[in-house]
Amino acid sequence: MLEGLSPRKKLVLGALAASLCVSAMSLASSKGLRRMERLRADVERQEQKNRELREENARLARTVRELSPPLQDAALEKAAREQLGFVRQDEVLFKFE
Repeated sequence: MLEGLSPRKKLVLGALAASLCVSAMSLASSKGLRRMERLRADVERQEQKNRELREENARLARTVRELSPPLQDAALEKAAREQLGFVRQDEVLFKFE
């Protein structure tokens, strides 16, 4: 099969075959494809955590806006009504359980 090839072509084919073998071995090793998959999973976990933190930041920013004037009074009244059951003097509270 290789008899008709010049020594230079045999050398090139041998070098190509050797480089393919080295590439395949490096991809199959723990430093190759498996490591790449672990890194992809790590990236996905980190992106999910980042999404959760962005949502929490947005929620906290809304809370800060609600507690800043002029919305502060309305937010405090809402919290007092919902959490402590406060009512105004001219109101009657009905609780249904």
